[in-house]
Amino acid sequence: MNPDLKKLYQETLLSHSKQPHNNHELPEAEKTTIRNPLCGDEITVYRKNGDITFTAQACTICLASASMMTQHLATLPTPEAAAFADSLVSRLKEKPETIDLPGDLAALSGVLSFPSRIRCATLPFEAYLSLDSSK
Repeated sequence: MNPDLKKLYQETLLSHSKQPHNNHELPEAEKTTIRNPLCGDEITVYRKNGDITFTAQACTICLASASMMTQHLATLPTPEAAAFADSLVSRLKEKPETIDLPGDLAALSGVLSFPSRIRCATLPFEAYLSLDSSK
């Protein structure tokens, strides 16, 4: 990865983790909590009437991923949001050399250089997907 692109990715992740968007409970919403026992990340994702929020005790990558996820998925109808989340999780876990993601989510491609951090990036999306499977 070229140094300028690497710096941009790092700045995006840090910005989203320091001031995460949609980081609050959503009263009377569907919610699910999942944990990554390997690193201790824990995230709860809330969904109600197209709004998506989260609360978390997690690392920088997980917080940034959740922040970017809530922004992106809220722009999509629920079936498309689920399809996007599923596709992103699958693609990151395949560990390709590169991955094309829209907007700020492109910063998550930086985890491909650190395979042990892929789960940190996918955890919020896995929590979102588990909302539908918990019914």
